[in-house]
Amino acid sequence: MATHGSAGRFDRRRFVKTAAAGIGAGSLLPFLSAPVARGAQTQGGSVRIGVPDPRAFAGTTINLAVQEHTATDAIRQLSPGFEEQTGITVRFEQIPQQQMNQKQLTDLSTGTGSYDLIGWFLNPEYIENGWIESTDDLRKDPASTDEALLALDDFYQPFLDWYRYKEVLYGLPFYGESIMMYYNTEEFERAGIAKAPETVEELEAACRAITEGGRMAGIALRATQEENAAVYPFLGWLYGYGGSWVDVATGEIGLNKPESIEAAEAWGHFLRDYGPADVASYFWNEVQLSMQQEKAAIIMDATNFGPRLEDPSLSKVAGKVGYALLPMAMGPNGPRGPEQTGGRFGNPALAYGLSVPKSAKSKEAAWLFSQWATSPGVMLETTQIGLRGDPTRASSLTDPGFLDKYNYGGGTWAGKLSESFDLAMPTYYPRDVITQSQLADVLGLALSQIVTGDRPAAEAFAEAHEQSVEIQEKAGLLE
Repeated sequence: MATHGSAGRFDRRRFVKTAAAGIGAGSLLPFLSAPVARGAQTQGGSVRIGVPDPRAFAGTTINLAVQEHTATDAIRQLSPGFEEQTGITVRFEQIPQQQMNQKQLTDLSTGTGSYDLIGWFLNPEYIENGWIESTDDLRKDPASTDEALLALDDFYQPFLDWYRYKEVLYGLPFYGESIMMYYNTEEFERAGIAKAPETVEELEAACRAITEGGRMAGIALRATQEENAAVYPFLGWLYGYGGSWVDVATGEIGLNKPESIEAAEAWGHFLRDYGPADVASYFWNEVQLSMQQEKAAIIMDATNFGPRLEDPSLSKVAGKVGYALLPMAMGPNGPRGPEQTGGRFGNPALAYGLSVPKSAKSKEAAWLFSQWATSPGVMLETTQIGLRGDPTRASSLTDPGFLDKYNYGGGTWAGKLSESFDLAMPTYYPRDVITQSQLADVLGLALSQIVTGDRPAAEAFAEAHEQSVEIQEKAGLLE
């Protein structure tokens, strides 16, 4: 389905706040030295650049527009190594993403060319408007392309796919997240639960046992209608039960399918019967706090929660957190979830990446820097400078330096993180559907009605389906 210019402008502010669960919320740690991934050579604390003449663009200044985040802070600290090798001056503009979105939009739409490199969550409208250079085109220039730095096969494929639009790559993923299960191992032992739930039936048994124990709630998930936060984790349940929200290719709505209604019924049941009393107001931070403060024994949320759950200055459960993949809803023929997730609940591939605008004044130098900044060696180094559990490269997550620093659960967290990234769905959120913001408003309201018990799932979803179909018809997306 084609995206139709500015009329279908993607509501990035809403999605980023809803989906990027605390991205950028981690605190900085002192720099820790570490080996460089995959045998890359280092020089002056930075990965060596292997283009024919690293100083071909000496004297050039490139301007970056990136959000405030531990990963961008780390790159800024490491950038003198790039400047020393290339003679390129790197200037950073770092502000909160919501503010950065507007500045980037203004610059790109006017063609001013203030920024040579932007950090962003890919917006199809920008590509449709011709504002972003494709990675394929940039890669054709041998003077500014280093295939060893680029190492595309080292990225987790779902994160690369997030930066593809109509099968063309438009950026390099810098950090990313998905969703995993976290559980309180001490409470599991008290309740006589031997292992992490693998199925919905096992999840129910665990939540019931914990709730009956009276020490804490069984489970907490995002459930607030604010910014449609509940939509982000609920889609995992929807896909896990074999349901559908909106078909990206046809625009058809699937909320009236029996599987979709069943998923909504299960989601509401778990939260109403096993969740904290105030769970209907939970955003990502309340979910995280519910685990940290031992108010809930199980949460299913962003993969980058791990470091903060394991920080003893923030969390009562540090050292007693278990990590697992999302569960499966079983049917007569086995797991009902997507093939991509191995039949489990759906889990997203959400990535923040670096792209070169077509209006950039120093495209080649910016492209070279983006390769260096996302290269295997530099990405690993950034994980050692900041407290960040979101590298987008497999080599970072399997490197001894990463595993030593983030040795949560005896290495279980890093292992489940890598598995979650492999199983993640780039199509989890219908990014390319121009009506997605309106559809999310409708779905978010229905979920709010379900979790509060104001309406049964079948009734709430019947109305949501009708309203969603009307939205699609008005937009000309249905025949």
